[in-house]
Amino acid sequence: MKRFFVAMMVVFLCVMPLFAQSAPDESVSPSAATPIEAAPSSVEASAAGSAPFTFTVPSDLRNNRYYLESVRLNKLAQEMYELGDYDASTEYAQEALVYAELSDKYVAEHTMINAEAKLAWAESVQATVRYPDEYSQAQTYWEEARREYAAERWNAAIAAAHNALALLATFEAASRLPGLYMVRDWKSTKDCLWNIAAMPWAYNDPLQWTAIYEANRSILPRTDDPDLVYPGLVLTLPSVKGEIREGLWVEGAEYPDF
Repeated sequence: MKRFFVAMMVVFLCVMPLFAQSAPDESVSPSAATPIEAAPSSVEASAAGSAPFTFTVPSDLRNNRYYLESVRLNKLAQEMYELGDYDASTEYAQEALVYAELSDKYVAEHTMINAEAKLAWAESVQATVRYPDEYSQAQTYWEEARREYAAERWNAAIAAAHNALALLATFEAASRLPGLYMVRDWKSTKDCLWNIAAMPWAYNDPLQWTAIYEANRSILPRTDDPDLVYPGLVLTLPSVKGEIREGLWVEGAEYPDF
C-alpha cells in the first residue's frame, strides 16, 4: 500500500496542472493557500499532427484558483502521509487531482478565448486579405482546439489554441494604404500608371495599372490614352482585394506593402 501510494503521488506531481487565468474574485484566500508554490512558467504540449513544443504561460493564467487549490490539497496529502494517516492522505491526493483537472479545463477555456479574440482582431485589420494563408491556418488550429475541448482533451486543446495564437502574433496591424496619389514630375520619378501600380504601397504589381486606369479614366486628359498623365493630377487608387485605402499618399510616410 505504501509503495502504491508513493507511486500515485509521483504520478500526481507529474500531471499537476500548470496554468490558467483567474478573475480577481476567484482567487484563493492567502490562509487557504499558504504556503503556496507558483506553477511552472513553461509547459510542453502537443496538438494533433504537430511535434511537442514548449511555450511560456502567463503567470496570471497558470496560477488560477483551481491550480492553487490543487497545490494546497497536495501539501495536505503530503503532511498526512508523513504523519502516517494514509487514508486521509489518499483522500486529499484524490481531491487534488480533481482540482488539477479543473485547472487544465480552465486554462484550455481561457487560451481558446484569447485565440478567438485574436482571430477577430486579425480579421479587423484585413489579415484575411493581407495574410490569407496564415489566417486560414490559424482558423484551422482554432477549429482543432474546439474539437479537442469538446472531447475534454484539455492539453491538446491548449496546444492547438496556442498554435493559433503564435501564428496570429506574427501579423502586423495593417496600416491604411493610400487611396489617392498625386502624379509627380516624369523626369525625376518616371511616374506613369505602370510604375505607380508597381509601388509596394500601391499594388506591388505593375499589371494593376489597368485598375488605376479604369478608376480614373474620366479625369484623364484623353480618356482613351492611359499613358497621358501630368504632374499634379490626383489619381484614385481603388481597392482591388478588399483592402482599406484612404487619404493622399505622402512622401516619406511609412506604409505597409500590399
